[in-house]
Parts: sequence; structure tokens; C-alpha cells
Amino acid sequence: MFLDMMSRRNPGLIQAGVQLHQEGVIPPNTYLIDVDAVLENTTKLAAAAREAQLTLYFISKQFGRVPPLCQWISQQGIPQAVAVDMDEARILHRAGVQLGHVGHLVQPGKNEWNEVLSLKPEVVTLFSLERARQLSRQAEKMGLRQPVLLRVIKKGDEIYPGQQGGFSLQELPGMIPELLWLGGIKIAGVTSFPVLQMDPGRDQYQFTANLETLKAARLILEGAGVKVEQINGPGGTCCLTIPELKAAGVTHGEPGHALTGTTPLHAVREDLPEIPAIIYVTEVSHQDDAHTYVIGGGFYGRSRMTGAFVGSKSSDILSRKVPASPLAAEYIDYYGALSAIEQIHPGDTAIFSFRTQIFVTRSHVALVCGIRQGKPEVVHFYWRG
Repeated sequence: MFLDMMSRRNPGLIQAGVQLHQEGVIPPNTYLIDVDAVLENTTKLAAAAREAQLTLYFISKQFGRVPPLCQWISQQGIPQAVAVDMDEARILHRAGVQLGHVGHLVQPGKNEWNEVLSLKPEVVTLFSLERARQLSRQAEKMGLRQPVLLRVIKKGDEIYPGQQGGFSLQELPGMIPELLWLGGIKIAGVTSFPVLQMDPGRDQYQFTANLETLKAARLILEGAGVKVEQINGPGGTCCLTIPELKAAGVTHGEPGHALTGTTPLHAVREDLPEIPAIIYVTEVSHQDDAHTYVIGGGFYGRSRMTGAFVGSKSSDILSRKVPASPLAAEYIDYYGALSAIEQIHPGDTAIFSFRTQIFVTRSHVALVCGIRQGKPEVVHFYWRG
């Protein structure tokens, strides 16, 4: 998905991937992240948010929740993070990163509210009255009143598979009295996902129907006397869209792929401020008449991979692009498949660049500095498996 753009905007990262793999510094099945580029992207995002007066929470799941990188991002202008599930909340907390948002996309379990509150998140998203009751009971036991966001939905909203759920906009007015009565929570605002989505025909983002749902929910809450402090609008948050989000009434954005320069828009537009900063490095395993097989562990269904650069020398890697085969529905991630091409040998490096969600893989993560100086150095290696 990002292979051609990466070769134009950050070719040194591709060349470093070959060098570090061939020298044995990193093993196959390793995501390589250009730390200098990520931190530069973070600085740009933070500056854009300050100018627009929009608050950001950063997302770490797509780059594997690697603690040092989360720490560095939080020190670079976006101090608070999103935890999409409790595992991420724990990792971020242990790393000393302040939690801005917990509970969206995965609701904590009924016996985890004590732990959630002990982590002191700025807001917690709730999907239902029962979850609100659970959180409120625990908060009252601890003498707390936790600010919460209501995830609101209506028919026709854009909801990805596996991410359904929330307060029905139609039923919300009838639920507000009990929500206001619960003593352990305070309604701070509303959220939905995605508020922005790629328009492939125009190479730009467009607002989804979810934005109108958020606006309608805000009016309902304000009509019931609630002071709505946060309209949280994740999805596609980057330097280009931050002013658009602010103009649409959104108060909080959640950059994730923008940190690594890999939103869908970054695959087609070379003029965006964020620099592509992540590749997947693996190794040719074996071949048959139909395919070249590479060691897997980091592939998944929504990656949209198109091919890989394959070779053993950084000097000519950018001239050795090989098409990839799509992943079948019954695929188990032992190997990835490329076209069978001569002059490819077991042990060669294969460099991919696609849309990542490292937290759902078993891949390793290497953080590298010095790419632009031509002196790549792995400053942290995160083993998985």
C-alpha cells in the first residue's frame, strides 16, 4: 500500500532494513520504525493542534505499543494516549504515559473498573447503561466521579466489523435521566468512529454520517442541561485534517497512523507533512513454481499489501520490486507469498510497507535512529512471540 511512497519519501529506511537484516542485527518478521521521523511527525501534529486549538490523544496500537516510543511521543508534544483495550492501558501506565482515553474501542470487563479508575484516565467511553452503572458503583466506592464519553450510534453510521455498539441516538433522551442520576460518573461528551474516511476517488478525506450523529447527540445532551466539553472524533486525524475537524465542531482528535505517516491518504499524496516511518522486514524462505514464500508473523487481512522489495544489498534493493499475492480468507500467518521470480534466493531480505496493526500480530519491533545520516542504529528491540 505504501511501498512506492516509502521508496520516494523515506528510501533510507528501506535500505536500512536490508542492511540490518543481512547483518543479523534484526531477525525476519520485524517491523522497523524510523524514530526520528516519528518524533518529527509528532512535533508537526502537536503544532497543528495548538494552532487549531484541538486536543490530541495519541494511539499506539498500530506500532505495537512499544513503551520507549510511547514515552518519546508523549514528551514531544502529545502527552496523553488512547488505550483501545485494558492491555494497552496497562502497558501505557507502566511506561509512565498519561492516559487520556480508555474504553474505546474495547470496553473494560465488569471486574476491571477498579483498575481503570486507579489509572486515572481523563475520560472513559461507555457503550451502555449497564457499563455506566458498573463504573459508577466502583467510582462511588472510591470516592470518585469519573468523566465519561458516550459512544453514540444511529442507523446509517459507518461502523467497521467487530466495532459495533453504543448508545442509540434515538433512545438516548430516555437514558439521560439515569445517567445524570449515577453519582460516580459525569458526562463529559460523546464519541464515534470513524468520523473521517478516505474518499478514494478524490484523494482526500470526507466526513462520515457519524459526525452528524455526534452533533445531534450534543444537542440532546445540552437540551438536558449537560455541559458538553468533548466531541471526540477519531479517524484520519493528521496535520491536514486537524483544522477541518476543528471547523466541524470536534474538540479532540486521535492520531495513530499519522505518527508513522501511514494514513490511507499518505499512500497517494506526497505533499503531506508527515513522513512515512515504518516498514516490515522479513526473509525469503523458499520457492515453488508459483510463488516465493517469505517468513510471516506480521501479515493480516486489512494490510492492503501490494508487493515487496527483495534482495540482499541495500544499494540495489529499490530496483527489485516483486508483486504480492492476496491473503486468502482461511490464511494462517506462517508465510507471505510473492510472485515467483528468478534471481531471488532463500535468505534474501523482503521489505513490505502496508497498513499496520502490530498489536494483532506476533511480530518483533525494532526502533532505529540515524536513517537520514546514513548510520542506522537500533536503539530498542521489542521481542514478541
